[in-house]
Amino acid sequence: MEQKLKTSVIRTVVCLLFIIFPIFSVATEIEEYARLRYVADSLHAVGRTDSAIIEAERAFNIAKRSNMASWLVGTHSSLGVYLRSTGKVDEALKHYDEAMKIVTTEEFRQNADEDALEEAAALYLNLSMLHFDMAHKEEAVQYSDNAVKWAGMCADKEFQGQIYNAAGPIFTAAGQPEKAIEYQAKAYDCAIESGNDDAALRTSAYMMLSCEKLGRDEEVELWRDKCRTLITRVTAPMARLTYYQSEASVNIRKGNSLSTIAWLDSILNLDGIQNMPFVELDCYNNIHISYGELGQYDKAYETLLKANVLRDSLYEQTKAESLRELTVKYDAKEKELALAVSEASRSKIRLWLVVALAVLLMTAAMFVIYSLRQRHRRQKREAEFAALRHNTERQLTERYVEGLENERTRMARELHDGVCNDLAAIQMILTEENPSSPSLSMLDTCREQVRRISHEMMPPEFNYATIDEVLRYYVLKLGSSTSSVRCTYSSSPSGADWAAVPDNVSLEIYRIVQEAVGNAIKHATAQEISVCMNRTDTGIELIISDNGKPRNTSQTAGIGRRTMKQRAVASGGRLTVDSGPTGTVVRLVLELK
Repeated sequence: MEQKLKTSVIRTVVCLLFIIFPIFSVATEIEEYARLRYVADSLHAVGRTDSAIIEAERAFNIAKRSNMASWLVGTHSSLGVYLRSTGKVDEALKHYDEAMKIVTTEEFRQNADEDALEEAAALYLNLSMLHFDMAHKEEAVQYSDNAVKWAGMCADKEFQGQIYNAAGPIFTAAGQPEKAIEYQAKAYDCAIESGNDDAALRTSAYMMLSCEKLGRDEEVELWRDKCRTLITRVTAPMARLTYYQSEASVNIRKGNSLSTIAWLDSILNLDGIQNMPFVELDCYNNIHISYGELGQYDKAYETLLKANVLRDSLYEQTKAESLRELTVKYDAKEKELALAVSEASRSKIRLWLVVALAVLLMTAAMFVIYSLRQRHRRQKREAEFAALRHNTERQLTERYVEGLENERTRMARELHDGVCNDLAAIQMILTEENPSSPSLSMLDTCREQVRRISHEMMPPEFNYATIDEVLRYYVLKLGSSTSSVRCTYSSSPSGADWAAVPDNVSLEIYRIVQEAVGNAIKHATAQEISVCMNRTDTGIELIISDNGKPRNTSQTAGIGRRTMKQRAVASGGRLTVDSGPTGTVVRLVLELK
């Protein structure tokens, strides 16, 4: 008996290892891919494009191994940008071509998740900028249209605003100011929705200036009011500078000298403006002109003196640099003349220079090696911490779902063994006292409902049926018991190996279907409910849809959705819920290895 128990424990541990190891491997690969993409973008931003290409190629190798369409599109697009910036346009076009082959497939468009949508939008925007640089305005506008179209399907409002902001100048340069204003307005909405007041203020200032150029005075005032509201919440100097410059430009064109001076003074009073001497110089020059137009020549002269002092200081800096270079050249000549006096002295100085250079190179090499080792250790610690945090969150979620399942089983037993038996006893007593009592049929119906609920709360036996068979039976039984709602179930492809789905994953799928269908019946006026489960190349896709109009969201419905998402995370999948006036769609995507 003891030997059989040990064997059973060993088998259980081995099975758990086979389940946990693929999940851990996928999580590690996702983190490594994200890290490489971040490092590549950072290197490109500081001008180290060759190093960025190396890191991007490593991320591309991970994308090829995982065969994830969004990763492949993202790495192809990034490599195209990096290679183009180094002048390798032909190689960049090859990567763009491979990315377009993926994005233009029907499979990619139908199965695109949030990451895929963002990568597609970024790809089209990169192609638009490439054509714009090559003076192909029509193609640039066409690709910008596609970029904003894909961005419009994204849920990340901040990302949407970035795409719209980038596409606006392209439309303006291509002679389509109306379209530029349209998408800049959308960028403003995205900035407001995502809570980015800095971006909202910059976009509002741009819109005010664009509308003023087109002669739309009412819209200019509308955007000016928005700027005035946002300026009270924004402290970033650059966002304020953009707004002040737009107001000053508008007043300069209208000839409002007093207002121009006031806005330019606001720029001069910004924190850190002293670090932008050319902006200061431009402000002084325009203030000088405005005072001259007002006839206040004393103030105009005073401002002109300030501008001249600032201009002279800038020129003095330039002269000082030139003088310093001349001094260096003169010192070099003097040293050459001194070295020419004696061949022995020249040789000695050269020797010391070689020694000093060698020491300097060795010191630099040691510093670089130390820095690289420290960075490697820091990245390793960060990766280990991220993996530990991910595993901890997953384990906590699994424990919570396991506790939830145990509680459901306990309640099911109490309902079946306690409440059902008590109802049966009450029915027998009433039958003896009054066999014709109408309460008997109500008791019988109530007992049957309690028995049905207890059976649904108990986990199904997947040892004797697959998840496909369990769901088909559940939906069929639910449809027959609910006359007001039409329930249908379908699965594809025919002949799929549903028995290969692990029992723990099958149980989570079953519970998610129960919760989604229950929400559709209880919290929406659904007349039709459809459950569709598809076996894909990488896992399972489950779609539960209804045509009901959601009622006022209740606390119960919120808990139900949160529980479904927790079950999806515990089984290694992703769950999304899209509700609208035409119904609700719950989509679960699971990857099975």
